This record gives sequence, C-alpha cells and structure tokens, in this order.
Amino acid sequence: MFIQLLISGIAVGVIYGLIAMGMVLIFRTVGIMNFAQGDFLMFGGYFAYTFNQMFGLNIVISLILAALCMGVIGVIFMRTSYWALRKAQAKAIIVSAMGASIVLREGARHIWGAIPLTLDRVKEGSVVLAGATIQWQYVAIIGIALLMMLLVYFLLEKTFIGNIMQATAQDQYMSSLVGIPVVVSIGLTFALSAVITGICGGLLAPIFFLNNTMGTMAGSKAFAAIVIGGFGSVPGAIIGGLIVGLVEQFGGAYISSTYQLALIYIVLIVFLMFRPKGLFQEKIQEKA
Repeated sequence: MFIQLLISGIAVGVIYGLIAMGMVLIFRTVGIMNFAQGDFLMFGGYFAYTFNQMFGLNIVISLILAALCMGVIGVIFMRTSYWALRKAQAKAIIVSAMGASIVLREGARHIWGAIPLTLDRVKEGSVVLAGATIQWQYVAIIGIALLMMLLVYFLLEKTFIGNIMQATAQDQYMSSLVGIPVVVSIGLTFALSAVITGICGGLLAPIFFLNNTMGTMAGSKAFAAIVIGGFGSVPGAIIGGLIVGLVEQFGGAYISSTYQLALIYIVLIVFLMFRPKGLFQEKIQEKA
C-alpha cells in the first residue's frame, strides 16, 4: 500500500507541479498570478476527449492536438484578459482572469455538458512492483511529466526563443528597447503555460473523470504548491506540487479522504508560519 500511495502521490504531485509551473511562468513574465490556470487543465482535458472519443483518434495524438489547441487558447486569453489591461492596476487584471475562468467553465458546460466524461488511458492495465499493483497510467503521467519538464528547460535555457522569453520576464521595457517584440514574447509564455496545463488535463481525466469544475480544485492545489515552493521559482513549483500530491494521497489513506484538502492547507499554513518565502526563494536584484 505504501508503494501504491507513493507512486500515485508522485503522479498526482507532478500534475500539480506542472500546473504551478505554468502559473509561475506567467507570474515571472507579467507579475500577475493567473487564477484561471486550473481551467486550462479542464479545457485541455475536454479537447483531448473530443479528439479521442468523438473523432476516434489515438490518445497520444489526441494529447498533441489538444496541446496545440490550448496554445491558441493561451494566446486568446492573453489578448483578452491581460494585454488590454496591462497598464491597469494588478487587481483589475486578476479580476479579469477570474472572469475569464468563469467564461471557460460555463463555456465547457455548454459545449460538452455537465455529465462527467472519461477518455482512453495512455496505457491500460497495471504492473506489479514489489508486491504493489501500479496502474500504467500513473507511470505514464510521471514519464510524460518528466519529458515536459526537460523540454521546457531546453526551450528556456538552450534556445533563442527561450532567451527572448526570459529577457521579457526580467524587464519588458529594456527588452522592447533592444528590439524584442514584447507582445509576441508574452503571447508565447501564455501559450506555453496553457499547453503544459492542457496536457495535464488529458492525463488526469482518465483517473478522476472530466467535468467543467475539475480545474478549480486543481488550480487551488497548484497555488498551494507555489506558496510552498516559493513564488517565482520553477523548481519550487515542481517540488511544492510533489509535496501537495504526497500529502493528499497519504493523508487521504492514513487519516481521512474527507479532509484531504484540509490537510494540504494545514501544511501550507505551517510553511507560511516557519518559511513564508517558500523552499526556493528567488533571488531578485534590483537595478539602480
């Protein structure tokens, strides 16, 4: 049972970590926490369902196509919810994002309905590990999550596009002075964030079913992961997500599944009390 909980906790935790990573990428670029990020998860799951169940495509191809669709959704979200308000106060942009979240949830309900749905798993069946029966879907989630982390690292650290995105995140004004198209760079960041989170929705849907409110809870857990890991830290978001996932699984099994969310917030409160800046505090140097 311990091994089963460990694997499932890691699998769910990396999902929360990837959602949190998408939120951190946006936060580092525009300085705003995107509280609609969880709904990107939900919409990505519905796109994967459409390609997989309605069009009859292979689940891997469905996830890829859903990721492309989510990239478009991310750009549309940026243009409608952020760009028009970029010079307004931060709270106005946050309210705009929350409004977009409602639009996404209600739009999904009208398009796909409110009945919980499911889609194919990446691999059916299970494997026995040290006497524990582990579903292949959990193994696939961990593997695909690691691959996405490596691809995001390679994009940001080893490519010209990644350098442009990081330069924009550090200083939009100076980036514009040296000829970087800031609007394109920010759009790429929102698209990347939506792609990462959308794939997570397609991976999570076969386990927890797909509905138009699944993103709300996942987004709140991802936000807890960000606080635990440290605002602005991509590694912190991943580690925070793992902590949240393990607390959720082990707490639900050994204490009570009813209080899973309460246990997560207890851990969050403990971190706020004793390490309020998170595990991986970002070192920020102000320019004179």
